[in-house]
Amino acid sequence: MIAISNIHLQREHSFSPMMMVNRSENCATRRLSQCTSFGVSTNDISQKFYGDPDDATDLSELDFYARKAVIEEVAEWCDENEGKKPEAIHNNRWTQILYRYEIVKSSAKRPVRDMVFTDGTISRFLFVMIFPETCDSGNFSHHDYDTMTKYQADRFMSLLTYLHHDIQSLSRVRATYTTPERKFKLNIDFLTKLGSPTSSIKPSIWHVTSDEFVPCLSASELDKMDNVVAQGESSKTRTTQSVRDKVLGSAETKPNVSSHWKHRNPRQCDLCQTISRG
Repeated sequence: MIAISNIHLQREHSFSPMMMVNRSENCATRRLSQCTSFGVSTNDISQKFYGDPDDATDLSELDFYARKAVIEEVAEWCDENEGKKPEAIHNNRWTQILYRYEIVKSSAKRPVRDMVFTDGTISRFLFVMIFPETCDSGNFSHHDYDTMTKYQADRFMSLLTYLHHDIQSLSRVRATYTTPERKFKLNIDFLTKLGSPTSSIKPSIWHVTSDEFVPCLSASELDKMDNVVAQGESSKTRTTQSVRDKVLGSAETKPNVSSHWKHRNPRQCDLCQTISRG
């Protein structure tokens, strides 16, 4: 955990959670606000996954190593492309900022089983979901994984649109998923081809932009987000109603997946007898 100290801020503001950068932070609203205020490098949480898995008490050993595998694959791409021109992203550098997050506290039945990386401009994002193996019983299917990944990418873009509505640059979220069957490796095109996906290779890749996404947030989530942002150093009047309307979802926007995924505590598969709670 990193404390951000600033004499001026201490004079003008009482202490708030926004002033502490926590590697285990799972509130995406707070994390993105901290990236804007303190910079992306300050919010790099990858070091958590280079330590002892026993120290990551919020993750099982499998969940820890699954995320570490993704981090190492992304880091390898960054190392291979360091200094190359033209740049695919700013400085060809992705930074991990979130895992197992909620849009805002208490906004989800359970945290999203994912990882989020961003570039130095906070406008390009990699979004990787971690799922159990697919299952012949139908409880774990690529259809559900596709649907849930796209839905969560749209929710994340809704969050970005609401928080960054006054930033002119186009935001992009590149989303996919991985499973134990793949040893948590990513689709070969995920890191190397950053435009709209042209391949049907599984796992699917989704490319969501701030001018083309499905709004997925609720009014109560937006109110909670306003409260979180108000704790920051640059508190300001929140967005206009037109921006709220742009990101407000409805019952129709929720993912159409098997009933298995709609339970607060997902049940164990009767055939394969395994489930990841990451």
